[in-house]
Amino acid sequence: MLPICYQFRDESLLQMRNNSTVAVGINFLSVLAGTVIGTWVAVPPTQERQEISSIQPILIGVGIGEIIGLILALIVIWMANKNERSV
Repeated sequence: MLPICYQFRDESLLQMRNNSTVAVGINFLSVLAGTVIGTWVAVPPTQERQEISSIQPILIGVGIGEIIGLILALIVIWMANKNERSV
């Protein structure tokens, strides 16, 4: 009976480790997308002088980027789970 308990514990710990890795990946993709889009909204590539007159465009861009990053991360997770099921 004891080896079954150890096996169940090990599988649970492995699943928790995988979930935490996915959570960190989602956070990284969201922050990366938010930073890129926030900078692009605040200072567009077509703007000659790179002046930032207000912080609001940066915050709006970061918010949009966070949402896009979250959607991208969820798509990546969905595709990974789809591939695991087919194996």
